[in-house]
Amino acid sequence: MTMGGMLFAPEVLADSLAETAGYKAGLALSLAELCKHLPEDCELIQASEQGFVRIRSEKYDEIFYRLLHRIGNTAEQYDGDSTGIGLYHRYKDEHLVEYQGVLEIFIKVMPEAMRAAQQESTKLLDPRPFVLACKEKYGRVGFEIAMGKIQAMIKSQNLSPHSGHRYVDWVAPRKLAELFSGGSDTPEVGRFIDQRYIDYLSSNEVALSEMHWRKFEELTAEYFHRDGYRVELGPGSNDDGVDVRVWRPGNDDNPHIIVQCKRQKAKVEKVIVKGLHSDIEFEGADFGLIVTSSELSPGARSVVTARGYPIEEVNRSGLRQWLDQLRTPGTGIVRI
Repeated sequence: MTMGGMLFAPEVLADSLAETAGYKAGLALSLAELCKHLPEDCELIQASEQGFVRIRSEKYDEIFYRLLHRIGNTAEQYDGDSTGIGLYHRYKDEHLVEYQGVLEIFIKVMPEAMRAAQQESTKLLDPRPFVLACKEKYGRVGFEIAMGKIQAMIKSQNLSPHSGHRYVDWVAPRKLAELFSGGSDTPEVGRFIDQRYIDYLSSNEVALSEMHWRKFEELTAEYFHRDGYRVELGPGSNDDGVDVRVWRPGNDDNPHIIVQCKRQKAKVEKVIVKGLHSDIEFEGADFGLIVTSSELSPGARSVVTARGYPIEEVNRSGLRQWLDQLRTPGTGIVRI
């Protein structure tokens, strides 16, 4: 650290960004992946590999928050507002008195909460005395401002590259490359696919067509599992064309849905539709589902309609909705 900025020795800037993002988001990034997700900063990162670089501390934070967003750790890029200044602009016109009053209560009450946390040897602060005091004095508006202040603190602590707090205590970073090359490690968060990959895809939808086919099947199985169904993920090879089987809760008879996953850029042709229909009849399923990063071809859709096949489609648009549902709660901008 230098006066007015941060000085990085050769190779240290990239290591700092990758290691800190790995700690916060649980994804291990290579130098090439850093540049891929930070193209506007790539020249700086590459220069730092060869020699010393100096940047302002606020510039470093900006780069780091941009990286967290682009690898899916935050649904929107964090602006670094640790004091809740955004609350001031939200309430200054109609509720300036309440806003100033909440700050006064904060200065009075929160030091006691910090002392209590220290006595109990915990990093967790109890915000209830502060929030309840604001609600008692200023009603609903006071409650909203107090909650906004607390949420700004929490977001800052969990996202700041200079704090040891994070939203999820990952055991170890998972390589981002595994999303595209496969891998069979048991997910830390999730039943079939690790939550880190879901969050990444939610911010990088274009990667759906590039992900490993097995991970694509795992994403499909994860969606139905979290929706309350009993799910069986096929072996991945020699599965007779059925990638995922789905049963209604409490029903062990024939599958409710059999799923064919097609992670590809080309449109799904009618031969796939005909094969899935044969599997539906053979297994006695209620209907079949084609999950694809592309979409059905016009010919495939015509076959489904003309022959009345009980087949539905989840294409890229549907996958986008799945990712919105599956991404980690609380990683977006908090709105009261």
